[in-house]
Amino acid sequence: MTPTWTLRLLRWSYCAFIAWASAQTFLSALGAHDLHAKLLSGVEMAAITALLFPPIELVAAAVLLIVYAIASVLTVLSGEPPVRFVFYGVTALYIVWASRLAGPTSVATAQA
Repeated sequence: MTPTWTLRLLRWSYCAFIAWASAQTFLSALGAHDLHAKLLSGVEMAAITALLFPPIELVAAAVLLIVYAIASVLTVLSGEPPVRFVFYGVTALYIVWASRLAGPTSVATAQA
């Protein structure tokens, strides 16, 4: 498998997982009437969709990092460690960094 395909697989699998998790959180928040969870998961779903498109991946990653930071604070306040949000954020950063490092031709090819 080439590095271009590896990056493509990582990007799409990460986005699929986060979209699924966000949708689960959103649906759960609807029943619980949790405004914070609905808002964060809605923004997260929009940002994870945007991460699929290299021209706007930097903005999308920044929005995801803000969402993960807020979710981390809320998680700590509820008494849990925010380890998963650190992992999610580092993964988003890696995808953008690797995409930028690969150059514009590789990124375009990876998304084609």
